[in-house]
Amino acid sequence: MYTSTKPTIYLIDGLNIVRSFLYEFARSEEEVTTDFLDFLEEVSLDERYQMNTYEVIFDGSFRPIGPLYRGGVHITFTEGDSADQIICERAGFLAQTGQRVIAVTDDRQLQQTLKELGVKSLFCRKFYNSLKLAEK
Repeated sequence: MYTSTKPTIYLIDGLNIVRSFLYEFARSEEEVTTDFLDFLEEVSLDERYQMNTYEVIFDGSFRPIGPLYRGGVHITFTEGDSADQIICERAGFLAQTGQRVIAVTDDRQLQQTLKELGVKSLFCRKFYNSLKLAEK
């Protein structure tokens, strides 16, 4: 599956995707987070994908990472809840309202729960690689 060209809301587990690249780039979590969010903002402004919304959900309380709204990218922090819980609740609601939603997470248990709700999911690397392929 590649990044959709149909209007889609992507619910992205922020720490999952950032941490999936930490060892590859041997850089700090903050640097990888900044680079990923900048990249995702560029993708969201591309005419092929500007109809999509990318919601990046980070576990924990607010921390400075730059603007929380960047083009089609919206960033939130879970405060007391987990990103998995927020993604599951939000995905279920969006699916019930007839909106096209895809969750991006490496958590297999969450993927199974989402599948039972009728929501598609992608592993973090597969999602990122689909964006890279789209840029070629």
